[in-house]
Amino acid sequence: MEATITSIFNKGYDIWNMFISVSVTLFTTSPTSASGDVYTIAKTLFDAILDISLPIAITFFLIAIIKDVMATPPEQQVRRFFQSTLKFVVLVGILANLWLFMGYIIQVADGITDKLNLAGDYEVHMSTELETAISEICYHTPATNVELLSPGTWFAWLSEKADIEMHKVILILFACGTLIMTIAAGLSIINCAFQRIIKPLVILPFSTITVAMASGSNEAERISTSYLKSFFGLCLSGAFMVVAVNLGGALINGGLIAFPSSADS
Repeated sequence: MEATITSIFNKGYDIWNMFISVSVTLFTTSPTSASGDVYTIAKTLFDAILDISLPIAITFFLIAIIKDVMATPPEQQVRRFFQSTLKFVVLVGILANLWLFMGYIIQVADGITDKLNLAGDYEVHMSTELETAISEICYHTPATNVELLSPGTWFAWLSEKADIEMHKVILILFACGTLIMTIAAGLSIINCAFQRIIKPLVILPFSTITVAMASGSNEAERISTSYLKSFFGLCLSGAFMVVAVNLGGALINGGLIAFPSSADS
């Protein structure tokens, strides 16, 4: 029975390592290194939307400057006008080089992810504590010799025997549960890994619109800032997942659950 239980646990760990190996590769793959067609489509859509970004920026700028000038005291209107104009000129310069600017954001996130990927080991294996617990449960026998039992102690012997068998059943269920959870968790991580590459490329073309909106009011500026934070967060999510799987591997390999030995019981 020990070999069967150990085999189930090891099969779960092998499946997990297989999923994580693929996932870490995806986590550390830059969106710019995705399939050529995917990246080319994102660039084509970006260029198509870029054509309307300048009219959007001009529209938001005119609305904002009229609103600001009218709400500003007369002696401060000229200064306010030049401040808004300077911001608009800088924004137009950013729009003209936005693809390059967004590429720098991706490169920063990729650099952080690559550094973290070299700092740990994500593969898991059965801990010594778990191996010891399996061995002790599978080979444990009642302390009393059945041949020396009197009729009045049979019930106590049977109760102890039933407890041992129950522990074995629980251990088998625990092993099967571990196998099922590793498969489910592995599929979930694979899904997150693909989204980590696809989502930045999906929202990247719309950066031209959100950045153009920054020429408007404070609310429009907050929308643009929120977009850039979300984009950077998606690019950096691979680094977060690399840290998570490395910590998870360390917890499992180090014995997350302390199994008491028979000497301690």
